[in-house]
Amino acid sequence: MRKTLVVAMALVLSIASGCTKKAEKVSDEVPADKVVGEVDDWQLSRDQLEEAVRRLPDEQRQKYSTPEGMAILTQRMMQEQLAYREAQKMGLAKREDVAKQIEAATHDILVSKYIEEVVDTKARPTDEELHEYYDSHQDLYTQLERLRGQHIFSKDKAKLEDLKRRVEEGGEKFTTLAHTYSEDPVTKADGGDLGYFNPGGYIKGIGFSQTFSDQVSVMEPGKVYGPIKWEEGYSIVRINDKVPATVVPYEEVREDIAKRMSADKLDQVRDAHFETVAKNYKVRNVLKEKLDKNQRSPQELFDFAQSSNDPQVRINAFQQIVDKFPQDKVAPEAMFMIGFVYAEELKDRNMADRTFTALMEKYPESEMAKTARWMVDNLDEPLPKFQDLDELNKTIEKKSGG
Repeated sequence: MRKTLVVAMALVLSIASGCTKKAEKVSDEVPADKVVGEVDDWQLSRDQLEEAVRRLPDEQRQKYSTPEGMAILTQRMMQEQLAYREAQKMGLAKREDVAKQIEAATHDILVSKYIEEVVDTKARPTDEELHEYYDSHQDLYTQLERLRGQHIFSKDKAKLEDLKRRVEEGGEKFTTLAHTYSEDPVTKADGGDLGYFNPGGYIKGIGFSQTFSDQVSVMEPGKVYGPIKWEEGYSIVRINDKVPATVVPYEEVREDIAKRMSADKLDQVRDAHFETVAKNYKVRNVLKEKLDKNQRSPQELFDFAQSSNDPQVRINAFQQIVDKFPQDKVAPEAMFMIGFVYAEELKDRNMADRTFTALMEKYPESEMAKTARWMVDNLDEPLPKFQDLDELNKTIEKKSGG
């Protein structure tokens, strides 16, 4: 319990540290009626105390939000200041173990701030790059059409035909009939409410049914349709709301795009920056020297990957080529083979699509980019068998009519 409180107090002190004053008395910058605590030249204002409370962990915030709690918190913060001053008088900062901790903390803070403010800012894309990414990835920022509807389910088609007549001709309420007669245990209690769903996606009480989805996606709101047949039986359906697909405005996703793009190029920016900085120092990576000395060439890595029967070993070897020798002539082929292994051997269509798309972006002028485009367009079809990439390209040219 004490450890938790100390951690909380450390957070508070980091906020309150800005209120230290040089004057012995209350500074003109903080009116006397705003000061809630003092220890010599250190002052804590009410605004700073309230901000400290807001930034506490949830379980601590509730405890210290009351007037009594804030008074206790002020007392704890004053005790921390007293402890700090006593530690200085004792010369604790000069003790070897403490000095090492201070040095380590200072090191971490300075490194973090330098990378954040000097290095990582270079990875932030320009407004033009952000707009270009947004325009070329509209599918990522499109909210699909959403429907909300009700259904009454039964294995008996005639029963549903009668219920439909009772709604349309007798004026009975759809919800009431669903409560009474629906055979769907998931939605019956809610009057057959299916909630909001995307066509082709999961539907409450239905699950994943393309047959059901295809039929309801063309229904007009307010009308009762059916009985429609789907895998589990029959349903009469009423769509109550239809929200068309919309593209999320650029300004709402701008920061998300910036983070995504920055993350993609962060390692490259950092490596390039510190490669330049290192010229001003005597640096040596002994482990890397040993690795480089025993490192396979790009072609050796490619041949090793081709000879392995383990798909993950093959992917790792091909990825080494892309990471370590991105400008080598076999790099585009290696990246293509990563996508092909995902598609053909691991049956991971998403990873295959991502890899082929990345290849087209990274090596747009290579022959493999054209092959990757064909693969992306035909991932749902049986993939051709081949002995080597030249043979694959010939097969694709034939299939494409080239």
